[in-house]
Amino acid sequence: MITSTQPANILIVDDTLENLQLLSSILKETGYKVRPASSGKLALKAVEHQLPDLILLDIKMPEMDGYEVCRILKSQHTTKDIPVLFISALSDLEDKLKAFQVGGLDYISKPFQFEEVKARVSTHIQLKAYQDDMEAKIELGVEKAETLTQEIIETQREAIMTMGEICETRSHETGLHIKRVAEYCYLLAHLAGSEDAWIIKQASPMHDIGKVGIADHILHKPGKLDADEWRVMQTHSELGYKMLSVSHRPLLKTAATIAHEHHEKWDGTGYPRGLKGKEISFAGRVTAIADVYDALGHPRCYKKAWPLEEILNLFKEQRGKHFDPELVDLMLASIDQFLAIGQKYEEQHPDE
Repeated sequence: MITSTQPANILIVDDTLENLQLLSSILKETGYKVRPASSGKLALKAVEHQLPDLILLDIKMPEMDGYEVCRILKSQHTTKDIPVLFISALSDLEDKLKAFQVGGLDYISKPFQFEEVKARVSTHIQLKAYQDDMEAKIELGVEKAETLTQEIIETQREAIMTMGEICETRSHETGLHIKRVAEYCYLLAHLAGSEDAWIIKQASPMHDIGKVGIADHILHKPGKLDADEWRVMQTHSELGYKMLSVSHRPLLKTAATIAHEHHEKWDGTGYPRGLKGKEISFAGRVTAIADVYDALGHPRCYKKAWPLEEILNLFKEQRGKHFDPELVDLMLASIDQFLAIGQKYEEQHPDE
């Protein structure tokens, strides 16, 4: 268990010495206690000796690959709750999906980006610490348990925002995009009378988390993607869903749904499943409008920002095609409130 006086214990598993040394150096300088293991078998022995707070696990290793190591860990009562973050140079979608299917909580691609590694490890360590704290103190009574539950919810909220910002940074977008989208989602859901407006707001920052699994040459391409590149880009919805759906907590379950469905279209021509109308979740329909509205109004590596008049014309044209017509009507009728949200964040961060 992680305590305020004891640094988190991280087990790094990789058969390449250079990777072990690099990750150990990155995490030791952050203040973590690090143990290296150069094979899956040695990793399982290390876990028997002392339970780590988090495991960074390579996939391609001789004798026993990372998938098998993770399966064994998740099958045992004493080790099933240890967060496992896969580290790999494998780039195929199926490899990444398999990592989440066997119980991994995250996937960090090689070559490593130092700040990304530290941020993602820190996020999962914080979640693990709060979960340990709740389990240790749950016997103190209902009032205390409710307080601890709220702390975990707040930690999840902060973790979701942090992970969303990491994804936007990797996409060369500002973290303000996810903040604006979250506020737009809350406003639109509230205008629609939804009781889930708050949870949609908190979950929406993870809508594009699957893009962490998309290769840089596609993610950062300044021009239009070709057909093959576009098919790869579309996989981020399914990948994001697989990353988040391992959790049974309401906030992360909503985030998983949003990641999966925010590119579906009202007329059934969207992806990844071609859902139509109200087959698409309310949270997915709301986030689709908020995400497109903000993306069109700001420059991206492949386009310039659109003028407001053109943005509104697009929504009028795509009412009942791409977007839920009732939600579009609510947005257009309350456009001053949307503009106020955008102005608020622009003014707070003039260097955006």
